[in-house]
Amino acid sequence: MKWPDRTRLVDVAVALGFVLLTEAEVWGHDLAPKTVAVPATLAMSAAMLWRRRSPLATAAVVAGLLVLQTAAGVSLRDQVAPLVFGIVVAWSVAAYERRTRAVAGLAIVLAGLSISMRLASGNGERYVVPWDYVWVGIVVGVPWLVGLAFAARGGSVRALREQTAQLEREQEIAIRDERARIARELHDAIGHAISVMTIQAGAAEQLLKREPDRALEPILAIQEAGRQALSEMKRVLGMLREDDAEIGAPFTPQPRLADLDKLVARVTEAGLPVTVDTIGEPAVLPPGLDMSAYRIIQEALTNALKHSGASHAAVRLGYEPDEIVIEVSDNGRGSTHVSGVGHGLAGMRERTHIFGGELTTNDPPDGGFVVRAILPLQGDA
Repeated sequence: MKWPDRTRLVDVAVALGFVLLTEAEVWGHDLAPKTVAVPATLAMSAAMLWRRRSPLATAAVVAGLLVLQTAAGVSLRDQVAPLVFGIVVAWSVAAYERRTRAVAGLAIVLAGLSISMRLASGNGERYVVPWDYVWVGIVVGVPWLVGLAFAARGGSVRALREQTAQLEREQEIAIRDERARIARELHDAIGHAISVMTIQAGAAEQLLKREPDRALEPILAIQEAGRQALSEMKRVLGMLREDDAEIGAPFTPQPRLADLDKLVARVTEAGLPVTVDTIGEPAVLPPGLDMSAYRIIQEALTNALKHSGASHAAVRLGYEPDEIVIEVSDNGRGSTHVSGVGHGLAGMRERTHIFGGELTTNDPPDGGFVVRAILPLQGDA
């Protein structure tokens, strides 16, 4: 059995509460004529069921029935329910209608109460003009203002949720695109390794016929190339998913850390001076790792150029025995004042993750933004 949602249960409870309140007043104060008072109050109570879905229509129904029963001679002075109706309906039109319709709803509620008070005066009930009208306006107007604040907050929350969902979708797309690009890059590395293995195998075959003692050298080269190719393939197969799109882009030579000077020159020419500092003895990196290190630096510099407003950036490459440390820093506004870098960071994290590394970002106390990636040099074959 499926239960109604929580808001619907609340509306039913509100409507039942009004039924109890109005009928208690009708029979407790002996309001007459009951042929008008009972059906009118029950209809107003039932209208509360639609106060969320059709707030303006609910306001019109309640105001109209209130005027009708007062015109028929039902005492207004002996009831609290009309004012409570006005409070709830005023809050509802403000909370669930657009601003212009909310203003119209408030006007309808105030008009219904004011006309009913004027009709009640004709029936012999006394009201102090204008103070009773002002008091009713304040009592109804305050919840209306609260309803407007509730609507504004609800709109902000909805907008934030939509923005978060959109950002998550865009990051998923960015990760898929980055994986596709990584796969294209690794194609070059694996294709090169297979070519080396084929050539060395041919050389080993010839040496086995003429000089068997020298055949070990090309065999060892085949072994090393195969191990490296398997390592790269293992990483890319672990990264890709069955639902990834077909990779149809042409295969072109991919950049590596050896091309870093060209990247720095392009970024500097675009308006962001970059310095490069290398610590330690540069190591020969596996092709996939080499390309990913370059891409991480490229993405970090691109973010700094486009989003940070920085006047200078620095790249530090630290070669350790078992890892390479990449650090890209700038003197810009920092992450708290910059939008648009989420996609790039998602791609950098994806690249770092597939090599078993770690990527961190931070805002230094003296300003700017730092991206730091640690990539292990040894991976599982």
